[in-house]
Amino acid sequence: MKNVFKLTVLFVAVFAFAVSCGSSKAQQTVENLKAAITGETNASAKYQAFSVKAAEEGYPSIASMFAAASAAEAIHVKNHNAVLVKMEEEAFNPIPDTPTVNATANNMQVAIEGEIYEFTVMYPGFIAVAETEQNDDAIGSFALASDAEAVHAERYSQSLEILKTTGSDEDVASVWYVCPKCGDLFNTIEGVNRCPLCGVSSSSFLKF
Repeated sequence: MKNVFKLTVLFVAVFAFAVSCGSSKAQQTVENLKAAITGETNASAKYQAFSVKAAEEGYPSIASMFAAASAAEAIHVKNHNAVLVKMEEEAFNPIPDTPTVNATANNMQVAIEGEIYEFTVMYPGFIAVAETEQNDDAIGSFALASDAEAVHAERYSQSLEILKTTGSDEDVASVWYVCPKCGDLFNTIEGVNRCPLCGVSSSSFLKF
């Protein structure tokens, strides 16, 4: 009987240790999800402010681009929060910082640099941690956001080059589209049937 009792106590102790380790192992991913949400929340607010500034300066197409980008970042927030909730954490909704707004060309350069940081440094680091902690949901959400940010940087760079070359945004797409699942950003959907990042039908894209 004593042996059975000892085995039972040992099993409970091992189980409790395993549960404790399992929850602590995922803690860094939880913190990274919150950090990503904070960054994306700030980016969404910043791009909305950049959109207003572009409109004020007479760049309606760039204003539409930033409005679409703001919505795209909000989609990343939603996706990351879905992972948090699935991990039995509370959804995280930080208050965004007050954006610093300059002339539109400067704002576009800031946006490019921010996106490059996210898809070359921030998200790869977060993905590496999530892989170590074996959290496939976080890996998926981080990877989709990272891929979308790379597209964002490309779109901003193309538009900034047009602005610098021509002094206007007349040759920038006047209508922009956002994938509602991954936040991919499109300056045209001609010939696009599905989002190349997540497969969502282009018929459901958000239009700006």
